[in-house]
Amino acid sequence: MTMAATTATTQRVTRIAHLSDAHVLDHRPASRRPRYELGVRFVSLGRPLDAVDRARKLASAFAAADRAGADHFVVSGDLTETGTPGQFEAFAEVLDGARIAPHRITLVPGNHDAYTSTDGWARALEGPLAPYRPTSALAPGHVVERDDVCFLPVDVACHQPVTRSAGELSMSAAETLERRLRDPGLSKKALVVVQHHPPYRRFGAWQWIDGLRGWATLMDLLARFPHVQLLHGHLHRAVSTVVSFGKDRVFGAPAVVDDEHAPRIRMYEVQDGALASVGILGV
Repeated sequence: MTMAATTATTQRVTRIAHLSDAHVLDHRPASRRPRYELGVRFVSLGRPLDAVDRARKLASAFAAADRAGADHFVVSGDLTETGTPGQFEAFAEVLDGARIAPHRITLVPGNHDAYTSTDGWARALEGPLAPYRPTSALAPGHVVERDDVCFLPVDVACHQPVTRSAGELSMSAAETLERRLRDPGLSKKALVVVQHHPPYRRFGAWQWIDGLRGWATLMDLLARFPHVQLLHGHLHRAVSTVVSFGKDRVFGAPAVVDDEHAPRIRMYEVQDGALASVGILGV
């Protein structure tokens, strides 16, 4: 066997599983908590308030991705329905039950995770989600290195009434992110930004209600750094978007909470410094 053939057969491919929008509820028995408050019922409109079933869907998704050989797992926001301590605890219980090493999981919050308080995410990372803190969204510019890929998890969630579902990338966060993207020490790896909201402008007033403030700055970064890709949630469906007349570089995943008969997990492979979608499990 030639050296070239040996190299080809031993080259390792990193597989990434992308989950999103689990909307986990507090599963404590009704005798130990009041009926779901109005806010939960409002944002869950159209979805059954079945805490056990939502936890089961999330557990099934992790199990399916693990069986498919995922090396790393990304959950791109809306982990919970309204970001209460009990909901974060329920989410953490599912992760713990999945028996996947915490360093293989990256979490970012979504708008639903910030409805209850301004510091719910920070307290969750200090509490039930503490094992996953080092590989999840912390301060802007945080880097998670995993084999031949570097994740840059970004928190774009902001505290707001349940009647809004917007996100925000502040100017300071964008500047910090740009410094990371310029870092020559990261140039040999695939760079993947992970956040909840897609980096697009929404139509008319819907931008104020549901869009990402700072989207134009983020799209400019993606245009100027063609080696960077972005994973997001929020839309509850799989999408792939071309940036600057190039290839698909922005990817959205289906919502775990909407799974019916089988989990749907978006899978990617990383090779030669690039991330490519390789399909959706369960579809």
